[in-house]
Amino acid sequence: MQFSINIRDFIHSLMKDKQISESITAYRYISPRPASFSDLVIKDEIRDVLKNRGIDRFYTHQAEAINHIREGKNVVIMTPTASGKSLIYNIPVIESIIDNRDTRALYIFPLKGLEHDQVNNFNALLKECLCQTVESKKGAARKNNGSSICMAEVYDGDTSQYRRKKIRENIPNVIFTNPDMIHYAINPFHKKWEIFFRNLRYIVIDEVHTYRGVFGTNVSHIIRRLRRICKYWGSEPIFIVCSATIANPKEIAETLTGLPFSLVEKSGAPQFGRHFIFLDPLDSAYSAATRIFIKCVNSGLRTILFTKARKITELIYKWSIERAPLIADKISPYRAGFLPSERREIEQRLFRGELIGVITTSALELGVDIGGLDVCILCGYPGSVSSTWQRAGRVGRHGQESLIIMVAIKDALDHYFVTHPDAFFEKPIEASICDPNNKKILKKHLLCATDEVYLRADDSIYDIKKIGDIIEDMVKEQELKPGRLGDIWFSRKRMPQRGVSIRSIGNPLRLIDQDNRHIGDLDGRRIYRDAFPGAIYLHRGRQYKVIRLDLDKNEALCKEVDVNYYTQALSREHVEITGTPQKSDVPLSRNVEIFHGTLRITYHVVGYNKKNIFDGTKISTHDLEMPEYIFDTEGIWMIIHKDFANKIIDKGYDLLGTIHAAEHVTISSIPLFALSDKGDIGGYSYEIYPEFKLPAIFIYDGYEGGIGLSKRVLDISVEWIRASIEIINNCNCEEGCPTCVQDPQCGSSNQPLDKEGALYFLKGIL
Repeated sequence: MQFSINIRDFIHSLMKDKQISESITAYRYISPRPASFSDLVIKDEIRDVLKNRGIDRFYTHQAEAINHIREGKNVVIMTPTASGKSLIYNIPVIESIIDNRDTRALYIFPLKGLEHDQVNNFNALLKECLCQTVESKKGAARKNNGSSICMAEVYDGDTSQYRRKKIRENIPNVIFTNPDMIHYAINPFHKKWEIFFRNLRYIVIDEVHTYRGVFGTNVSHIIRRLRRICKYWGSEPIFIVCSATIANPKEIAETLTGLPFSLVEKSGAPQFGRHFIFLDPLDSAYSAATRIFIKCVNSGLRTILFTKARKITELIYKWSIERAPLIADKISPYRAGFLPSERREIEQRLFRGELIGVITTSALELGVDIGGLDVCILCGYPGSVSSTWQRAGRVGRHGQESLIIMVAIKDALDHYFVTHPDAFFEKPIEASICDPNNKKILKKHLLCATDEVYLRADDSIYDIKKIGDIIEDMVKEQELKPGRLGDIWFSRKRMPQRGVSIRSIGNPLRLIDQDNRHIGDLDGRRIYRDAFPGAIYLHRGRQYKVIRLDLDKNEALCKEVDVNYYTQALSREHVEITGTPQKSDVPLSRNVEIFHGTLRITYHVVGYNKKNIFDGTKISTHDLEMPEYIFDTEGIWMIIHKDFANKIIDKGYDLLGTIHAAEHVTISSIPLFALSDKGDIGGYSYEIYPEFKLPAIFIYDGYEGGIGLSKRVLDISVEWIRASIEIINNCNCEEGCPTCVQDPQCGSSNQPLDKEGALYFLKGIL
């Protein structure tokens, strides 16, 4: 029986299962689409090797992108998962190596698993092509049969010191690495890589959509530092950037690198039939997902189940083997925190078909090749349409039809999409946002860049005139030393890279266990929100209770526990407008004015709630004495005119409850337009804001200096407000719940909230 029949039969069985069918809110079928091809001239030896692998034609997007690369253009390719993007960069690189054995290329992946998956494929392809070259070129070429070519090597945190030394002594044609390794081990020691940088012709950046927020902003400077080093050694490599589907692939590629790009976005790859089911469980989403997962595995369908938390990954695995012991050797959990060898083993068992089911966090979202899967279960909306399609792309990769099941958890966006599935299919993809102009991050990397290659007034990468005030500050702070003529600067610190975390803005707080093992990092506001004494911190599927927070040592001591609750910080805030605000040009009603500008946030944790891990009900409340955390960021704010505020009161709505609920739902809808997590964004509401003597709502980036998230919705205010209205309209609760106006991280325990008032308010804005 063919896969398409199995999938359809399985869907029919779901419809007959009363415990599941009553929760199904929608079913959609996405019809298959045939491939479109273009002619592409490539070297005979490469064509022969690819033909032996069953590739004798090229998709239109592959041909278009490769031709751009051959013309010397930087190119960004945005096509779906499994559309053959790796061939786009491998073909030009291999062609160049065949023509000139000194050619070098740098492949950058966000995750270590991706490097290892790709390097094996690349080496096999290159070796076969070199053998073909030898066969076609007799005589002198036979003396160099490819054995002297150092093809490709992984150079990352899992590479031993011995192996790293060997790689530097005999630098291969291609290095596979990640941003962390470039930051800590390649850029600072570039003089040990002279041969590599002098001959560096291509830089490949895969999965570029993952470089967003604080991480993306840090990576944008790592890439700029890399470009400065290339200039130092006389090379100017072509950038080849690949992305999942996002709203702004060209913009993010150019922001990340500081270079112009050509965009290739019309895919010629075939699309096989996809069945999509939306589920709004009557009881627990986790129980429903477990039931469907077991049903899939027992039906012989190769299944991947994505969760939003490591703890849930482990729980669903535990429940699955308890309820169906016979499938224990056919399924496995997979998440960050596993040893590299454990991850490779699970990936290989999936690829070989030994495992039928896997339960994972986002760790398997990106392009590790794990073979053809049939069913993708999403236990919770992944947070973005882009990520949803990325995960859905893990199934149906080998020509068969596939099934994607989205199981809603208690969350505003989950409920929004399962009750209005057309909104999911019609909704524009989110944008990926990073901000190289964040001053705090820029200063850290400017110091690193100056340590690597001293800074000049005519620097080719950094605009010295534009950042002159920052350089002056760094000179005053004794970080940079100017030359006698003032047109050159040196770093006063050796190896500043060691003190710069690329996943945070300031110096991250270290969380350690009772054996002094480093178990995690937190930065900025998250330190106070997530590491207060008594807080429960999740790491590698384990729960840790914070025993002591030492801000002077920048350290938190944790004890491993097994409890049935999580903690939620209770806080007070004050927002101060600094700088000159920019008024939104987007036409809205006269009831409200929207501004964007810089803000100073005073954040004070005063206690915490313990909440049940399964249903979110409050168990107890505890007081805390914590210092205030003050930081500068950027944000948007709404000033509500007095007449409109009076109308809200006259209608019988609670004014503070109204704007507080509106604050929550507008924050919840920001991830519809910008790739972000709710924790990336903060907010605070004032019944009367002291400066204006009027009600106000503030929404801000939750990071020092800001990262561009709040500014994103300033330009699409109408769409943003409409989406917020839809979230409230789509929820049938009476007073507000986690699927509409409640926020699980609310510092005031979601008090007060007025759902109907928020709906009236938001409609009044338009």
